[in-house]
Amino acid sequence: MVLVSGWIWTTVSMQTGRVFPWFSILIGIIVGLAVQRAGRGLDWRFPVIAAVLAWCGAYAGNLMIGIVETGRYIEARPFTVLAGLSRDTMENFFAITIGPVDHIYAFCAAGVASFLAKRRLNRREVLAIRTLNREHR
Repeated sequence: MVLVSGWIWTTVSMQTGRVFPWFSILIGIIVGLAVQRAGRGLDWRFPVIAAVLAWCGAYAGNLMIGIVETGRYIEARPFTVLAGLSRDTMENFFAITIGPVDHIYAFCAAGVASFLAKRRLNRREVLAIRTLNREHR
């Protein structure tokens, strides 16, 4: 889901010639809802998983845009640019391309994903948990 959302973000950015950082939050919403749907527990792990996936997805989307844009600039295919990535390239990418706004949006995406990842209980489940808690006292 994260990679598909990142690819859509990249495609929209290349078609319009603009980078929309709020797509990071959209990735957070998609990840949060997917984890909520797939996660069947009430454990703290599900919001943490969603937050980490959304946070990484925000940076992965920016990286995809950078790879496609670099490929356009040097007239190479995106997979050729991806194969040429090194540690030094990644350090330069995060030092030069990623700015404070990107960090803020990545943090917000993680927060939204974490919030939405919590499973919503129906009325019977809430009553069952209350009954269980009363019995354990």
